[in-house]
Amino acid sequence: MKNWFQKHKPNWELLEQQPWVLDMQQTPQDPEWHAEGDVWTHTRMVVDALDSIPEFQMLDPDSQETLRWAALLHDVAKPHTTFFEEGRIVSPKHALVGEKVARTLLWDMDFRRREHICALVRLHGLPLWSLDKKNPNRSVISASLRTFNLWIYLLAKADVLGRISKSVPEYLVRIEYFKELCLENACFTAEKAFFNAHSRFRFFQTDANYPAELFDDTKFVITILSGLPGSGKDTLAAQLNCPMVSLDEIRKVLKIKAEDREGQGRVAAEAYQMAKNYCAKKQPFVWNSTNLTRMLRDRIIQTLSVYNPCFRLIYLESSIGQMLEQRSDLIPRKRLEDMFHRLDMPLPEEAHHVEYQRR
Repeated sequence: MKNWFQKHKPNWELLEQQPWVLDMQQTPQDPEWHAEGDVWTHTRMVVDALDSIPEFQMLDPDSQETLRWAALLHDVAKPHTTFFEEGRIVSPKHALVGEKVARTLLWDMDFRRREHICALVRLHGLPLWSLDKKNPNRSVISASLRTFNLWIYLLAKADVLGRISKSVPEYLVRIEYFKELCLENACFTAEKAFFNAHSRFRFFQTDANYPAELFDDTKFVITILSGLPGSGKDTLAAQLNCPMVSLDEIRKVLKIKAEDREGQGRVAAEAYQMAKNYCAKKQPFVWNSTNLTRMLRDRIIQTLSVYNPCFRLIYLESSIGQMLEQRSDLIPRKRLEDMFHRLDMPLPEEAHHVEYQRR
């Protein structure tokens, strides 16, 4: 991976030896939207188009390299998602899957840069469809908390310019509408500013169209940990020096093995009861489990929100090698790999405070 770029530019000769690039070269696209041909041909055209955009040329070299990485990987999941449907070539959810593929490829890259790239891969289609969203304002505000909407705008423009299609003029107009929407919400070149963390949290927990200025009346803090096994959650939980809801400890007490799927319902029920008991007393506590998916984290937050706590979500990670070394005696490698692929990176909108720790 270190040699895939040289002096901020793609090393095309080396890249074209990578298995994931070979897959892209063999993946066709619908000629109505991509008459240029396969996914890799389109990808190279997108990188070239990006370099030609004046606003891109004004960015600093590190920002340019981040965007080139995103351009290189924006369709990386099309080989996994492309199929024929009623005579057409389709690639549904390629951006959603692409974020996970990109994160796998770039895991040991600088965390901040990696997550900008993953966010760009996930959101590269947003400018084309932002006005079709149920809540367009929320979509661009949410995006601004993950990466710069200016970068999303530039990547989307390159994505459109780097193809052969009759729809190019229409798509460019849609991208400009996206820019205007971001400017209206004051989140084009920086993340959206909120009155306070509670106002931000409540905005994303409701159907509001615009953020309100809310008084923070939370009474205590619930700290939710998230991360793969071996990422350091137990160590951090011990350092926080407050009561803990630990699914591993509950399993030990109930003598339920982690692979016993039927028994996990009992474990979860016990965990929620412990959490509710702490909440009733306004007692700060830590919820210590992997919490790898957004669905699991949302369930905890939605269930306990009635007690009006402040939610602190801490995500931890380390290198793949370190995690395997620390937990290989307890968890089979295959299961660890499956958990890795299920990971949904916690987003800033999920809690009052979201922190990321790379160990």
